Amino acid sequence: MPWEAAVWSIALIISPIVGNWTWPRLRYRLGSWREPLESAAPWVYSLLLPYLALLTGSIIGRDAGLYGHSLSNWVSAAVACGLGLTAAILLLRTRPLKLPWSHTLSETLREEPRWAMYRASAALWFVSFPVSVGIGASLAFAETAIWFLQEGKTDRIKLAAGARLLRAIFSGLLFGLTRNFWLTAATQAVIVTLFNMPRSEETN
Repeated sequence: MPWEAAVWSIALIISPIVGNWTWPRLRYRLGSWREPLESAAPWVYSLLLPYLALLTGSIIGRDAGLYGHSLSNWVSAAVACGLGLTAAILLLRTRPLKLPWSHTLSETLREEPRWAMYRASAALWFVSFPVSVGIGASLAFAETAIWFLQEGKTDRIKLAAGARLLRAIFSGLLFGLTRNFWLTAATQAVIVTLFNMPRSEETN
């Protein structure tokens, strides 16, 4: 099972490389299917591969934080997420800038399943929970590095890559405190929504 989990994680990380190499050779042969497939591809990549890894038993849902939470776990995890949201709101009020979560909600919903799979894969190799969370974050960094190299080293991409790394760190910290995928993803989604809300500029 650990080796199977490693294979799924590697497949998830290198899928964008394979896609970028094969898609230009296929897209014009697909006719009217091209646009629907282009729209579905990010979701297939982010949701289908982790789901298949879970379905085949290559990773354990408990390690991904999908189940196994007692009522006291839910309460303590909710408190931790509430503190994270409070910190984000305070940061938003004091720094009216485009911050690391200023991207679309759909991107967040796609990121968290991938990062959860990396953590669950690492948990099969490392007994220590903090180590497995750290390895999961490292795999998320590797994923971001590949994305950065493919997209090009423009200033916008550099900022986006840095923001993505910070989101991965925050996701790892939240999961480290809660061990709960659902609350981690929900907290990230709420923060994204807050940071994308239109705000009027303060005037003196």
